[in-house]
Amino acid sequence: MKRFERKHYYEALAHAADGEQALLVHSWHGPSKYACFDGTPEIGKLFDQDSARLVATARRLGVRRVKVDRDGQPGQHVDLVGGPLHRAKQEATAS
Repeated sequence: MKRFERKHYYEALAHAADGEQALLVHSWHGPSKYACFDGTPEIGKLFDQDSARLVATARRLGVRRVKVDRDGQPGQHVDLVGGPLHRAKQEATAS
């Protein structure tokens, strides 16, 4: 898993398209239709075109309800906040 900042969105997508996992981290100013995002200062998007690996990584990071956004499309990802985001940031290598 490689970490990218918001300004490197397209590089993160390209990294995932090359068969890797990309963690995009950016500030969050809400609101959201999902309560878990409210009040959090940042959010992460874990991009991976391999659906099974994406779900397995999200679960390993501690996501209780895995919701894959853009399933089967370029930009397929799982949103991360709180503990799962913290663990992903510790695990990811810098871009």
